[in-house]
Amino acid sequence: MRILSVLAASLFSVSSFASTVPDDPHLYVQGQAKIQVQPDRATIRVAIVEKSKQLPEAKQKVDDIMAKAIKLAKRFDIEKDDIHAEQLNVYRQTRYNRNTNEEEFEGFRVTRSLTLTLKKIESYPELLQALVDTGITEFNNTEFSVSNREELTDKLKLKAIKDAKLAVKELAGAFDVEVDKLYSASFAPINAPTVPYLRQAPAMKMMDSESGSYKEAYNTGAITIEAQVYAIYLIK
Repeated sequence: MRILSVLAASLFSVSSFASTVPDDPHLYVQGQAKIQVQPDRATIRVAIVEKSKQLPEAKQKVDDIMAKAIKLAKRFDIEKDDIHAEQLNVYRQTRYNRNTNEEEFEGFRVTRSLTLTLKKIESYPELLQALVDTGITEFNNTEFSVSNREELTDKLKLKAIKDAKLAVKELAGAFDVEVDKLYSASFAPINAPTVPYLRQAPAMKMMDSESGSYKEAYNTGAITIEAQVYAIYLIK
């Protein structure tokens, strides 16, 4: 957002030409804004594991399942750049025989990992079942996210700045002092010996994604996105 970029530049330019904390009387405040949203994409990490004393046999089976999984991902409209198939890993497994005091060969453990980014979140339950059907043997973890997180964060930063302005008015009014001007501001905590004044956080609003039946099948909970701004105001 152009307005936010210009505003952020002006805030940091004020900070760069001022010491961290002024010697003059001042008020140190924190503005914040946050929101809860439903995820609209899922990054799924799975793996194929096969064990056999015949390495070619294990490798072939892993490769076949991987090919099916990639073909399946395309059927779910997952783009090529969102399909990441890792290289083959081979481990030679042995077991210690207490009777003979020797290591005995048990076989080879062959693995390949696959990461998929699903942008049609409503298809998540169906995709999981389809992956199981293809022969995927391990589901490592799924990370849910929001595609427009950067855009939401930019908007929250603007709201955090407004909240900081309200905070300094509230604090100045409580102490019956008059605000002079902004001394410094930053989206990161200012190196100050005191804790900034923080207004009571406003109630978070829930934003629904277009996830449809996905919510009914898998309730992952909302993702909280937040932004803070820290400001020092001189007082008269």
